[in-house]
Amino acid sequence: MHRVSWISDSGDIVVFDGEGPFFFKELASDLGASAETTRAPRQDGVSVWHAALEARSINLTGSMWIHGDRLHPARAEYDRQRSRLCQAFAPNRWGTLIYHREDTDVQVRCRPLATPTISPPTGTFSTLDISFTAGSPYWESAEEVVEALGVIRREWHFPWTPVQEPMGSFSPFAAGRNPTAVDIYPAIEVYSTCQQVTLSNLDTGESVTIEHAIGEDQKLTVDMGDVTAILWERDESGVFREKEDVSHWMSLDSTPWCIRPGGSRIQIRNEAPEDTPVAYLRYRIPYLGV
Repeated sequence: MHRVSWISDSGDIVVFDGEGPFFFKELASDLGASAETTRAPRQDGVSVWHAALEARSINLTGSMWIHGDRLHPARAEYDRQRSRLCQAFAPNRWGTLIYHREDTDVQVRCRPLATPTISPPTGTFSTLDISFTAGSPYWESAEEVVEALGVIRREWHFPWTPVQEPMGSFSPFAAGRNPTAVDIYPAIEVYSTCQQVTLSNLDTGESVTIEHAIGEDQKLTVDMGDVTAILWERDESGVFREKEDVSHWMSLDSTPWCIRPGGSRIQIRNEAPEDTPVAYLRYRIPYLGV
């Protein structure tokens, strides 16, 4: 059964499913494009050079169950639920809309265009209508793809352990898969105390080099999408907290890269080949339609 979840940045969570009190009816997800065209004198038709995707428009329709009893009047319950929805879908807050399908779950970062349109109750139900706008034209997989670099991959399995050391193969490479027809810009989490960490796409020859050491209890997140590097530090409770933007640590000859359609081979290295940093390649699969 299809259902929809909304998680706002303020922490409000609303689920539209088949159990209530908020029922899911339909999710419309529209996407347009603007074509760049030229026309020569006496030319029949036009030459289309490019089509740029517009912002995605999303509309969610459903209903709200209004139940009352002797101690809790239905009208009071309607007012409470209405206030809750207006708080959760405030137009000035971003959030994540997750569409739970039967094959896979997809999500999109978006924000409501207005507070929900809620009809007066008819019997025990009120209809709901909520519109969103998303900056990205793409939905993306709700489950993040994670590939490890610079770690031992276990390849041998025994019902007992003959030795104490891990048994497997060590590789500084990762195979980023891309089953779509668009480029995917991943984020890479690096855990290392070495200088000159270089993240490379072996298929395109592009690479990004970090010219600064990462200290103990720190990690560096390099985002190829917006070309940023963020330093995180572990606090006393063991949780990583954002410390500062260190995008200036990238070398001047760095070239941000992407995972091309079909996949790309990714490598991590540093000044000491025998001490390959541990890193994790993270990305989500984009979808144009759901």
